[in-house]
Amino acid sequence: MPRIKYAQIENKNALIELLEEGKPLEKIYLANNAYKDPKTKRVLELARKNNIPIEKIARRSISRRSKTSSHESVIGLMEIDNQYSLQELLSEAFTDGKQPFYLIFGDIKYPQNVGAIFRTAYAAGVTGIITPVQKANLLSDEIIRISMGTCLRIPIVEVGLFAAIKEIKKQGIPVLALDMDGKDLYDTDLTGPVAIILGSEYTGVSSKIRERIDGVISIPMNKGIGSLNVGVASAITMYEKYRQELAGK
Repeated sequence: MPRIKYAQIENKNALIELLEEGKPLEKIYLANNAYKDPKTKRVLELARKNNIPIEKIARRSISRRSKTSSHESVIGLMEIDNQYSLQELLSEAFTDGKQPFYLIFGDIKYPQNVGAIFRTAYAAGVTGIITPVQKANLLSDEIIRISMGTCLRIPIVEVGLFAAIKEIKKQGIPVLALDMDGKDLYDTDLTGPVAIILGSEYTGVSSKIRERIDGVISIPMNKGIGSLNVGVASAITMYEKYRQELAGK
């Protein structure tokens, strides 16, 4: 049997969002001397409502258990349940009235970018994140913290990018890259199913990927600026699609 993977959530806002969504946390650890501020009270209220065990432990035990420098008095333990195969993701593409909107990561290296992209992606209605197979755990404690738990709420697929592009296109879903020297983002129809590739912080989208996709889109900028941070650029693009979808209703 595959080993069950767990995530540790050390941010009260993230815990509240996960609990409000009904995510089945395994346990909540609470420091014995925890100050019952409104957020802590809300975490405990939701945990009890969802029948999640609450274990009181010494403050020093909380500190030893902590993997970040958050110094929170509440820690949640959750089984990771959002890792899919590509076939599973595609088979659910049009269920629940949702149309597929995928982000494909090229070789994004910095956790702060990955975490920020996850947070924006969840807010903008992205239905899946596709990434190359990772040497280390993509859902690291740092990325969970930066994304405030949203990286645990979006389906994730780890697969070779060429294979992913081929299978996505077979489903009739256009694949676009966000990079330099492409069609103006604001002149591009982004409504409907689409997959958008985000390149690496250093090299953008490779020529081999460009050869396999349906087009390249770019964000217009003043002269003298070569590119934007990938987290910022992806946020602009996701919300332009969101705006276009709203305008079409």
